[in-house]
Amino acid sequence: MKSGQTACDNWNQFIDFHKDIKPKRYWGALKKLPIEAEQQEIKEWLELAVTGKPLSKTIISFWIGINKFTDGKSDDPICAMYLSGCRGYSKDDIEWAVKPAYSPEYKFLASDVLDGIEKKIHTDKKDYSFLDWILPLAYCSLTLTETIKKLDKKKFLNHQKKIFVTTGHDGGDFINLKAIGQR
Repeated sequence: MKSGQTACDNWNQFIDFHKDIKPKRYWGALKKLPIEAEQQEIKEWLELAVTGKPLSKTIISFWIGINKFTDGKSDDPICAMYLSGCRGYSKDDIEWAVKPAYSPEYKFLASDVLDGIEKKIHTDKKDYSFLDWILPLAYCSLTLTETIKKLDKKKFLNHQKKIFVTTGHDGGDFINLKAIGQR
């Protein structure tokens, strides 16, 4: 993320980059997704999660997973982020995230932006698998990076000087973000 630019600015640059490589009818619609509005929801969700179930002394990292769920009533997926906390962390090996030691009551956040991405690209049979991987990962990394800066750090740092944060797809690629509490 470029210094001084918002997640929305960086998202738009990311979309423009892909638009220049491969024109698609949905690029403009992806730039209109409610990124800024959802950042406030993400902030409130994360703060509610750790307020409802405070972190123990052993939690040093968060995995914010990107996933799709079904409600059993519809074939349409529910695109969401989920939070788990772990006792370990390694910037190079994500194995620490498969052993969560913290699971808050408010673990999931249905994402209007991730849902919007899914709805815009799902009919693109040729490029869907690539876009379904890269767009959610880019969005989550950009918006979470900005949202972390706005968190009430006191709610997260009762026992640690910083909490490492990583986002990504379960069983897939991930991006390490700036830690909560890191300058």
